[in-house]
Amino acid sequence: MKMVSLMKKRNFSGLLLAGVIGLVGLLCNSLSRADEVLLYDGKKVTGTIRSVDSKVLKIEAGKDLQEISLFDVTSYKFLEPALPQNMSQLLIDGEKPSYSAGPRTAKVKLRKGLQRFTLLYYHSVGLAKLQIQMSGPGMKKAEVPQEQLFRVNTEVREIPAREFRLDAEGYRLPVKIEKPEKYIAYRLMEWSHPVSVKSVHDLKAVPVKKYGASPRLALLSRRSAINFGIVYEGLIQIPQDGEYTFAVETDKNSKAKLYLGAYPSELYKQAKRKQSSGWKVTFSQSGMFSGTLGEWKKTGVRFQIPVAEKEINLILKPGAIHELWKIQEDKKKSKTVDRKGESKTEDSAYVTTQDGNIHRVSGEVVGVNDQSLLFQYQGQQREVNLDRVVGLVLHKNRVKPESNLALQSLMTLIGNTQIPGVVKLDGGNTASITMPWGDQFSINKDYLESVKTVNARSVSLVEIQPDSVTQVPFFYQQYPYQVNKSLTGQPLKIGTQSFSNGLCVHARTVLVYQLGKNFERFQTTPGLQAETGKLGNVAVKVIADGKTLFENPEFTSATKLQSLDLDVTGRETLSLVVDFGKDQDVGDRFVWGAPKLIRAVPKDLAANQKQANQK
Repeated sequence: MKMVSLMKKRNFSGLLLAGVIGLVGLLCNSLSRADEVLLYDGKKVTGTIRSVDSKVLKIEAGKDLQEISLFDVTSYKFLEPALPQNMSQLLIDGEKPSYSAGPRTAKVKLRKGLQRFTLLYYHSVGLAKLQIQMSGPGMKKAEVPQEQLFRVNTEVREIPAREFRLDAEGYRLPVKIEKPEKYIAYRLMEWSHPVSVKSVHDLKAVPVKKYGASPRLALLSRRSAINFGIVYEGLIQIPQDGEYTFAVETDKNSKAKLYLGAYPSELYKQAKRKQSSGWKVTFSQSGMFSGTLGEWKKTGVRFQIPVAEKEINLILKPGAIHELWKIQEDKKKSKTVDRKGESKTEDSAYVTTQDGNIHRVSGEVVGVNDQSLLFQYQGQQREVNLDRVVGLVLHKNRVKPESNLALQSLMTLIGNTQIPGVVKLDGGNTASITMPWGDQFSINKDYLESVKTVNARSVSLVEIQPDSVTQVPFFYQQYPYQVNKSLTGQPLKIGTQSFSNGLCVHARTVLVYQLGKNFERFQTTPGLQAETGKLGNVAVKVIADGKTLFENPEFTSATKLQSLDLDVTGRETLSLVVDFGKDQDVGDRFVWGAPKLIRAVPKDLAANQKQANQK
């Protein structure tokens, strides 16, 4: 039988001390979570979320139990508490600000043998850089030698976290493996809008694109792609006891974390490989998921959806589904579907014909059996082989929302399934959601990536479709406005300030939004996109119901960066106008950074708050 254990220390008192340290760490860890609540004004509350219902979120922050109106919450997430440092040591934290140039370094005392490590890296834009070096007794500062790198296999994964520890002298103890395997394991993740990765916690929710093994602890190519992350897992052979120095250097658009010891809890419940087959489904209201279609009857539709390391059943009313599109295994063979003239009252089935074209049929989806789509067409029920079905768009029995402004939540699971409805959590580990059409779904909160409130006090303008878009080209060259990226696909940036969300337009563009007297403030940071350099001269206006709230007839890259906070109380429409300036259209690429509307407090909620304040 193979034996896998941590190397025993000679000294019993050292073991006892290390055990006490680990026990204290476990006790401290069990008492503190890092759940995070983001409020409409940008403030964050961290602690332990105790309960959530349709109106109130309760969070234990320190010794206080705070009750927060869900109307004031933008989003919240349940974060796995970090393991104690003696078990899983965060040696280098690239997410923390650094005021010095060059690599981040850290020293650690290690015993001779195999030491487990995990390196997390994610990158946003530009040429990616990741350089890891180490030095110590008998080792000059250099990339970790390939002959000292080994793989984390099943034997290593089976070692409990509590067995990774330090000895009495503060040295990290190694693991003992009979036959270590060469190379280190990695998994590659990529994402695009609307997915956003701003921390390691976000990275775990991104499906894996590729699993692989590498002979080196480094980027294997000079990647220039945007939005990707890599998790390296391995063992380093330490030649002798001593103090070792690690150095990690990245580019300015990347972040990295280096752990020694047990696998970091931040990546527990990691999303698995992105689905290459099945169906991509959007709900009749907000929300979407990818999964395998099981059965479709008048009483319900059953899907299997991936959540972290497992698959679970999701059963929906047929009216809850708006669109289904088959996931194409070979992207090169996929064809563009022409949806012009699509019915808004009947269901549409997009089917591949014998000559390889895609034909649309209008009627009603009745159901799906093992091999066929059952479709009512011209008064008769017909069967279409599922292999020929490219997509379905449902209107016939689609559930319509009672109100477009109703307060609800959007629950995102690890694996990027998004389910709308009202979330309930009452002290336990199970979160349940009641969907707008009545279906219910429950799951352990450890499988939740985040929960976002919809139609709460803060509403991002990027989530609202403009009521009208007017774009006037200069010399017949038109640039459609972009959401959360520049006109060239780069991140939004004004001067030195970056924005994860916003709108980018080219002069002349007018975006008009319907407010319906539901909001009281409009907030944004406007400016020219940084990639235009010193070019660009535009005339900018913010207009509400014909009244100009803000105007700058000569907005340039030299214009002082300032945020706007404008009163839109009682207004029906909001217009964002970017017109040609003095230099015609040269460099006129303009950004509305982090644009959002602040909703007025509903009368019933305002009355409740007033009563609470009077008590």
